[in-house]
Amino acid sequence: MNKIFSVLLLVTFSFSVISCSSEDSSGATSQLGQVLDQPNSTDDESKIILPVVTVSICELIDNSVIDNSTVDNSSISDNSSIKDSTVKNCSTVTSSTVDNSSTVDNSVISSSTINNSYICAQSTIDNSTIDNSTVCNSSTVQGGSIVDNSSNVDNSSNVDNSSIVDNSSTIDNSSISYSTINNSYICAQSTIDNSTIDNSTVCNSSTVQGGSTVNGGSTVQDGSTVQGGSTVQGGSTVQGGSTVCYGTIDNSTIDNSTVCFGTVPMSIVNRTVQNQVMTESVAPTVNSTSPANGATGISCSSSATPGRNYITVTFIEKMNTTSVTTNTDNTSCSGTIRISSDSFVTCVRMTNGDPTTSDNESFIVHPASALQNKDWLETPGNGPTYKIRVKGGVNGVKDLSGNTMSIDNTTGTGFITAKSTNGC
Repeated sequence: MNKIFSVLLLVTFSFSVISCSSEDSSGATSQLGQVLDQPNSTDDESKIILPVVTVSICELIDNSVIDNSTVDNSSISDNSSIKDSTVKNCSTVTSSTVDNSSTVDNSVISSSTINNSYICAQSTIDNSTIDNSTVCNSSTVQGGSIVDNSSNVDNSSNVDNSSIVDNSSTIDNSSISYSTINNSYICAQSTIDNSTIDNSTVCNSSTVQGGSTVNGGSTVQDGSTVQGGSTVQGGSTVQGGSTVCYGTIDNSTIDNSTVCFGTVPMSIVNRTVQNQVMTESVAPTVNSTSPANGATGISCSSSATPGRNYITVTFIEKMNTTSVTTNTDNTSCSGTIRISSDSFVTCVRMTNGDPTTSDNESFIVHPASALQNKDWLETPGNGPTYKIRVKGGVNGVKDLSGNTMSIDNTTGTGFITAKSTNGC
């Protein structure tokens, strides 16, 4: 009988710990009282068989230990300990510890420590430490929380509001904003926005954007994208087909990646670039022409005279040579480099094989026949005025990145041929 009394006393005490702070609306206490009042033919047994008593609503579990249990639609607070248990259905965990493979499902956790557990199904973790645990299924980590010690955050979860992710944690298919990521893995299509990534790996088509900083030996790889004014620095590595756009790359290694230049200038300083494609979006322009605009006394000799009577157009960058053309068939105005003395009603026919270039920046054309001049017997005067036009806009000249010169470039006053002493 002493064993029976001790066990019944323990059951009564345990029920009082987990019961509600409000009145017993479920009638559980009454049920338990009725159970204790019933005669039991096995009173002398070491184990008492009692019917299951269900507490349907528990409003508050305070300063308690919850072990190997299910907590449903409840509030857990004030240094409680949750072990090997399930917390679900809009429950709240505050200032407590959740560990030993417990599961928190569709609940709110704040000011708590989570160890070796699963936080899933749209839960919210606020101002807490998540240690060696998994956060998944669209949960949100926010409010200065810390995610560390090999924790996992995946399945479209969110990490934001100055949270810290470190110590070999993994971020998988999630969003991270306004946070610090240390020594962790950000993988599988995650998005990192306005955060600092230090000594970590960003991989599997993730995106780093919104003014984020990638530094301290971090690696951006596997087709990831760095954009939106982000900075890659401090010995970081960008590789594996990744793309860096609209960013600054300083003292980093870029291997088999694409670096693109948009409307925001990009600076690449003290870096090793290997097996990569650099693209930019600045339209090319004409740097100079020869003969220069306003030049006079230009020889009208034919292109058969070496070194004389050729026209050069130089651009500010290397050009796509297939876009730099001229008319070698007749005097119609076609091609992207045109020479005319009658305001481009007709144009000078050029020699077959023109234009020629040795550096893809300066292009030379040779008139197929001598330019017109002023006969030496006619005084005063020089020859006609020729203008050079480089075609822009649609079907205009293009640089190696495919950017088209925005508008036509035409020399203002043109150049004037010389007065010949023997005719041309």
